[in-house]
Amino acid sequence: MSTRIPRIAGVVLAGGLLLGTAAPVLAEEGGGDTTEETQSRKDRCQAGIDRRLTDLATAQTRVAGVEAVTDAHESTINAIIDSTEAGLADHAVELEAATTRPEIVQLCAEIATEFRVYLVVLPQTHLTVGADRVEAAVSNGDDLIARFDEAVVAAEAAGADVAEAITLRDAAAAHLDAAAAGIAGAADEVLTVTPDSYNSSSGATVIDDTRAAVRDAHGEIKAGIDDGRAAIEALREALDALGDA
Repeated sequence: MSTRIPRIAGVVLAGGLLLGTAAPVLAEEGGGDTTEETQSRKDRCQAGIDRRLTDLATAQTRVAGVEAVTDAHESTINAIIDSTEAGLADHAVELEAATTRPEIVQLCAEIATEFRVYLVVLPQTHLTVGADRVEAAVSNGDDLIARFDEAVVAAEAAGADVAEAITLRDAAAAHLDAAAAGIAGAADEVLTVTPDSYNSSSGATVIDDTRAAVRDAHGEIKAGIDDGRAAIEALREALDALGDA
């Protein structure tokens, strides 16, 4: 028998042993997580759920403390938050029961895409509060302008030159009107956004438009306050001039 055969056999056997040791390594690298890795992944995802639940509870408490928020809007916000919290709690149960990496990866991804806490629910809450605060500011501003008008009538009857005061008053009123028009129906519309509508982009557009509307309305309120203060100062100066005459 040729001496090459044992040598070849030895090489084959050695190769088989090498392949035999390599195969399990390759299988392990391509297979599922170890128990420790699986639990670590679950823990990270559960931490994400817990963080969202905490932030939702904080938002709900803040809304309850804002007097400007209407009862209807607060009720809708509470319903959205309660539903989201319940969904996250159910998701946590599914996550804990999951045993394979694909299951866990999918469930972890769904924590964001199925609930959209940071891109939908919390923005809905903040924007609704902002819109309702604008409406409350407009209402208060209208009351102040009505009282200012009474003072102007009295000052004019006394002979004061109230032209500048009236011009500034009208500018303030115009800003209030613009603010009211800008956020009309904004809160109701943004509260209709769902994670599904956000994922399809239509909801994202609503949120972006509402954010811009609330921001612009707050700018109008600020400008109205500035003109209102200037109007009061102009009326005071007109009355002082009347007294000096």
